[in-house]
Amino acid sequence: MIRALASLARRPKTWMVAMVAMTLVAVAGISRLQFDGSVESLSVPGDPARLYDEQIRKQFGDEEIGIALLEADNIYSVDEIKELHGLTDALAKVPGVARTLSITNASDPVADVFNPPTLLEEGPVTPASVAKLKERVKANPIYVPNLVAADGKAAAVTLFFKGGITTEGENEADAAVRKVLADYKGGGTIFYTGMSTIRVQAVEHMRHDLQEFLPMSLAVMAVVLYSIFRSVRAMVLPLLALALGVGSLVGLMGWFQEPITLATLVLPSLLLVIGGSYAIHIVNAYLDLVRRSEIAEKGDEAVFAAVLDRVGLPVFVSALTNAVGFGSLAIHPIPAIASLGKFAVLGIAVVMVGSMIGLPLALLSMPGRRVETEEAPDHDAAHRHGAPRLERTVAAVGRFCVEHRGLVLASAALLTVAMTYGATLVEVDTDFLRAFRESSPVRQAFMEIKNRLAGPNPISVVITAPEPGYFRDITALHHVKDFQNWVKTADGVDTSLSLVDYLDELDLGLQQAGGEMILNETTGEVVEAPPPKSFWESPDKQLPQVLQLVTANPRSFSGVVDKDFQRLRITLRTSLTGSRDTSALMQQIRDHAADLFPRGVDVQLTGTLVVMAATSNEILSGQIESTAIAFGIILVLLSFMFLSLRVGAMAMIPNVIPIVAFFGVMGFAGIQLNLATSIIAAIALGISVDGTVHYMARLNRLVKGAETQSEALLATLRIIARPVVAMTLMLAAGFLVMMTSSFVIISTFGWLTALTMMVSLVTTLFLVPATLSTMSVISVWDLVSSRLGPSPHLTIPLFEGLGRVGVRLVVLLGNLKSFHSGEYVVRRGEEGHEMYLILTGSGQVQLDHGVNIPLPRGGIVGEMALLRRAPRGADVVASTDLDALVIDEDFLRRLRIRYPRLASKFFLNIARILSDRLDVANRRP
Repeated sequence: MIRALASLARRPKTWMVAMVAMTLVAVAGISRLQFDGSVESLSVPGDPARLYDEQIRKQFGDEEIGIALLEADNIYSVDEIKELHGLTDALAKVPGVARTLSITNASDPVADVFNPPTLLEEGPVTPASVAKLKERVKANPIYVPNLVAADGKAAAVTLFFKGGITTEGENEADAAVRKVLADYKGGGTIFYTGMSTIRVQAVEHMRHDLQEFLPMSLAVMAVVLYSIFRSVRAMVLPLLALALGVGSLVGLMGWFQEPITLATLVLPSLLLVIGGSYAIHIVNAYLDLVRRSEIAEKGDEAVFAAVLDRVGLPVFVSALTNAVGFGSLAIHPIPAIASLGKFAVLGIAVVMVGSMIGLPLALLSMPGRRVETEEAPDHDAAHRHGAPRLERTVAAVGRFCVEHRGLVLASAALLTVAMTYGATLVEVDTDFLRAFRESSPVRQAFMEIKNRLAGPNPISVVITAPEPGYFRDITALHHVKDFQNWVKTADGVDTSLSLVDYLDELDLGLQQAGGEMILNETTGEVVEAPPPKSFWESPDKQLPQVLQLVTANPRSFSGVVDKDFQRLRITLRTSLTGSRDTSALMQQIRDHAADLFPRGVDVQLTGTLVVMAATSNEILSGQIESTAIAFGIILVLLSFMFLSLRVGAMAMIPNVIPIVAFFGVMGFAGIQLNLATSIIAAIALGISVDGTVHYMARLNRLVKGAETQSEALLATLRIIARPVVAMTLMLAAGFLVMMTSSFVIISTFGWLTALTMMVSLVTTLFLVPATLSTMSVISVWDLVSSRLGPSPHLTIPLFEGLGRVGVRLVVLLGNLKSFHSGEYVVRRGEEGHEMYLILTGSGQVQLDHGVNIPLPRGGIVGEMALLRRAPRGADVVASTDLDALVIDEDFLRRLRIRYPRLASKFFLNIARILSDRLDVANRRP
């Protein structure tokens, strides 16, 4: 594979032009990129709560509204009523707005139930008409505090939007609404909120953040790259490669019509800094190799191959673990998070190819590259002639951690226990409003409306009866009224509105209309009869008349009851915004409804808040599932990379601690697990393994030639310190850029992830060596693989027919033993329990009469003593320094039990070798 890729270096400029051309095609998709700020994108499409909400919206109509609040010292002044009336009319003319409602155009059924006038009399606004308006509002409790504050210092214009409005139409409507409100010149203050404007402004904030994040991230990377390499081209070329890679990913999202959402907003910046870590390792290896004349003089192809040989595998495995961390999110039930996972995997593939192939080609394509790179600091030379301060400091602390590993591991265990306790304090909460900063106009408007009027967020309580006509009965209506009286006392509920409230208004209108003219039999005068009793007092006589008014105007009451009077909707106005508080309220309502309504009456809650509360449960389950999957797959990858499940598991332990620390900090700091923070664990797990992968890959090379494993651990630490520290600092700085976001949850995501990265750096530099020093990280295969040659199953008779994999499995069952030149390997007459396979060096078998038989590499000795348990028949002396694989009875027993097929071939090979030796002995004179 490396040779095939290195062949690209024969024509680096040609391949660079081809890659840039393909990149530009992908980047062109940016023009098709869309943004989606809707709550629906953050909910589960097939979730029963969402399906039920869609069903109720179709039946009773959409409750989504916009609320414009006019705040003044006295809303009942002539000037303010004129302004409110003008706003009501102007907002009604906005395209996309179906109608508006305020106290200036609301009807007054109490004044005339059959032909209700408006609360504000038609004609010029005068002190008299305002005074009459105030009296009428006072007589209509249904409008306080839905349309006007009880203290008369604020009033609202409620906007009802047309159904099926497109995203483009919603943007235009919101811009027009805000223009009308901006043109207000009165003495009051205007505030505006509603899910429509929240969506639109969320998109505006997303565009702003995206335009701000990328330049800031590039600037951070430029500083880090230049500080490491002190080379302009080593700074500029990686930035260009990464910018094109991220641009390609964003363009592909445009081509695939995948919108930017609150979840995917962080993706471009994430890929930029993650790809930067790949670029650091590639450029570091390239600069080191081109300084070496023995490699540079072989040409571009040799340099390309050497770069990939040194860092290709760890970079690929790092990208793979990053992809696993993100990819585990692809199964998340929330579409926005799943899209983040899928497109992150695609983006990682793009930036990895750009870093591993495009970046070396770009460096090789530049003229005069040798001159500038020679000016860059030679880190390997620094290791040979006195390491720089960073490497010395890291090595010193690393040595302390290795020598006092018990203390380090105990401290890490205590910290893990403390953070685990903190993790138990984490609460799940989805609060779309609190995603905005407190200074945001969206949030300020919401708080003003919440404080002045009824909460702007609706929750629907849908009551379904067992048969049609159920809610024509006074008993059923009493249950509804009792329920509303109770629910108004619940925390977070400001008002409620249902069929019962409209019936009360209509009933009051009938009473105000007065009774018939009757004859007073005592006086003989014709007088007006007393007003009828309320339908609550006289249901048999009065209730049918009130219900007749509803039946005669089905469209006017379609939002509160169906035509069969079997299903009824109660609309609660609440100031709640978080899923946790909403879930608590929902549980209280369900419990009370179960006690109040008779069996057979079904009570369900729905609305945007209810759907988001259901989404919170999916966030928690998705967090657990994605993190577990990421952990399992990364463990398999590391075990496969180092050919040892034990080493893979040990390498994972220090990378779990940053995740535990992340949850612990959240718990102690009171940060909720929400849409943004729920994805950090899986992402951080994939990224934090990067340092461990590079550490282990370099250790795998150094440990074979080191005198002790501890020295190999510290030598590896010195070599990887600079690129790993630089990579982590760049990642942390890139995430900290997100703290400038307009969204609180994105800002929190940024600093929490940066903190997790720094904890990961500490564990990589200090806990990994301390952990690995407690075990042997090098197997027999690591020690002998290079000594066996490329095809041991073809060159060593004992391994004939086993295949490469079979040879490895067999070798792992044995032990390695070394002998100095002149040292006895076996002695004549001694009891032996093992035989030896010569791996390096040579020996000789000393027989009687001065006969010496040479024993070359691949030869075996001591097999008769092992198989027959007889004394050794000859001396075997090492002619040179000699390494041998020890094969004893325990080795043969385990081979027979674990790999019986390999054992049969192995014993057959021994038999052949013995047969050949017997034949030679028989021919000897």
